[in-house]
Formats: sequence, structure tokens, C-alpha cells
Amino acid sequence: MKNLAVLVTGGSGFIGSHLVDSLLSRGYKVRVFDKIKPFNEKAEWFKGDISSREDAHDALQDIETVFHLAAVADVNVARTEPELCLNVNENGTLNLLRASSGQDIDRFILASTVWVYGKTEGVVTEETMITHPNDMYTKTKIGQEHLVYSWSKMHSLPYTILRYDIPYGPRMRSNMAIASFTNKALRNEPVTVYGDGNQGRCWIYVTDLAHANCLSLNQTARNEIINLAGGEFVTITQIVDLLKKRLGEFPVKREPSRPGDFQGVRTSIEKAQHLLGWRPATSFEKGLTEYIASVRQT
Repeated sequence: MKNLAVLVTGGSGFIGSHLVDSLLSRGYKVRVFDKIKPFNEKAEWFKGDISSREDAHDALQDIETVFHLAAVADVNVARTEPELCLNVNENGTLNLLRASSGQDIDRFILASTVWVYGKTEGVVTEETMITHPNDMYTKTKIGQEHLVYSWSKMHSLPYTILRYDIPYGPRMRSNMAIASFTNKALRNEPVTVYGDGNQGRCWIYVTDLAHANCLSLNQTARNEIINLAGGEFVTITQIVDLLKKRLGEFPVKREPSRPGDFQGVRTSIEKAQHLLGWRPATSFEKGLTEYIASVRQT
């Protein structure tokens, strides 16, 4: 396994860069398929665009496993540029799948999201019904899953679909909730909390997520859909309280709930524990503390 040639699409992004670090530390040969130069100079860089069939074909040469993370992941971008979202997320996935059929690909691993569960209440498992999506981003992530699954049935391409809960940690986009709250708190600017603040998620620290991705190379994950999430349901109010504990007092602005606001769900990771032997190693408080330290260093 150590000589396995692995392609990581979107390997220069937030989650992808940590996955690349994790794969390299385990001795894998890694090629990053991205427009942007990788963080880790030990990775081979194929500069290209998954929207190009030619680039997708060339990037997969001599590759055995694909981690497909490249996507329009910002919900606001997906809302304002739906054509871009469709082209990158779905057509880009199709380009990679088509190219994979011309190679001896051992596994096609797709980074999906728990957003596919929509506004289901309670606990979601891999068996939870997927309903009609409420936004363009979710529509394309469901579309990616459908493409991977149907392509596997038509062309016998082994797959794994990993549904991520909301990741956080170093290198995340500044407009993501935890990043925005942290930066505002450090500048002593008001942090806005909508509604009662009890909305939350099973946030997952990015290095835990990268580790789980590496474990998905195991044969136990072949042709499986697996949730990956943190071990705690953490609310917005709890995040604000932890930031105050670490940074001291800062102003908090309370606003009414917004139309469409979602309280969040608890994501079951029992299947990941069973198939991968994986549990998140980082508590939310520890992860937030490490993230704050990384922000202060930049």
C-alpha cells in the first residue's frame, strides 16, 4: 500500500491540503490536481481544471486511487453562480469518472457532505432518506453521489462515498462560521448570533477528517457510504462561550432567526467506527484552541 499512487483533486484547498499531508506522512505517493500550488512541496502538482476532460484524463495517468475533493464548496458562490457550481461539481466529477474508466483505478473516493440529508431532525445515519435539496450546493453534492454510484454499477468502478459533517481547523476559509467568529473575537468586533443560538453541528477537526479519509483506503470501505463527524453536537452558543473562555470578553450581537435557519442534526458515526475503526481524536474545545493558536501565528 505504501507505493500506492494517489490523486487528490482539490488537494491545495482546506481539507485537501490536510489529506495530502496525512497521505504523505504515511508514505504514499501523492499527486495534487488543482489550479493552485499545493502547501506541501513533497506532493507532485498537476496544474489543471477538473472542468476540462483533457486535464482530467492527463491527471489520472499512472494513478491507482482517486480522492475527489475539488468542488465549489461555498454555498454563497453556489447560489450566485449556479452554472459554475454545476459545471465544477457534477461535470467535473463526470470527467474524472470517465477518465477513471480508462485507467486501472482501484478506488474512487468521493468527498460528499451531510448536507445531503437536508433538514432532517434528530440523528442521521447512512440509511436516512435523501429528500429534495433546498439549495444548489446540496443539489450538486447529491448529483455527485448519484454519478459515482451509477458509474460504479455501469463500469464496475469501486467507490467510497464519505459524507463530511462541518470541518474546521487551520487553513479553513475566513467566511466559515468558526473562522469568522474567531477573527471577530480576536479583533473585539461583535459576533452575531441568530435566534436562540442552539443551532449546531457535529463539527469535525480537519486532521481527524484527513485521518478518516486515509483509513477509507481499507477494503472494508469498498463500495460503502460512510458518515464522518465529530463526536459532539456543539451549538453556536457553546462556540461563543468557548471563545470567551480562551480570548476573554467580546461583544455579541443578538438577532432574530433568519428564514431557513436550521437547528442542525446529530450525525451518527457508528458505521465509521465499525468499518474503519475510527473515532475523532480531537474534542471540540481542543480543536478550537489549536485553531486559535494557528490564527495567532499568521
